[in-house]
Amino acid sequence: ILVLISAKDIDKLKEISNNVSGKLNITGISNTKVKEDIKNTYQYIKANENTILNEQHSLRSFDITVQISNILGSNISSGLGSAVYIAIISSIYKKNLKPGLAVLGNISVGGAIERAINFSDKITMLSENGAKTVVVPMDNLNELANIPASVLGNTDVPFYSNNQMLMQKGILLD
Repeated sequence: ILVLISAKDIDKLKEISNNVSGKLNITGISNTKVKEDIKNTYQYIKANENTILNEQHSLRSFDITVQISNILGSNISSGLGSAVYIAIISSIYKKNLKPGLAVLGNISVGGAIERAINFSDKITMLSENGAKTVVVPMDNLNELANIPASVLGNTDVPFYSNNQMLMQKGILLD
């Protein structure tokens, strides 16, 4: 089981993978936009499986269940793609993520990285609630000056512009 704090609002994303048949199940939320973000990310991985995964780690070998749970009283409305991506890939490859990791931004079905909305507020809230690293889309770089210095002193804020950079910044090195 993998737990991430992530997305447009602060939420817990539990992603579980079991060796089975390649199905995607989304539970814990009825919001159509959130489900669409999750499905788009899954479809992106599936469409690019030859470059992202190898034969031993094919999506066809796993049932993926994404369980969304609200934390800190926030509601989620969109922007889960990047968190879902790192959760699925790290789970399939059995790679640990950095402790206290949060991921902001979305990955479209075409693989484009979409900026996080309400960037400064999210970074501040995540930092105040224990996030040690918040990985953020490069498109939010110009908003870095809006984050209080006290937050930046407690939380690392690396940026990513593609799915490979996202994985490099989020995976715990062995």
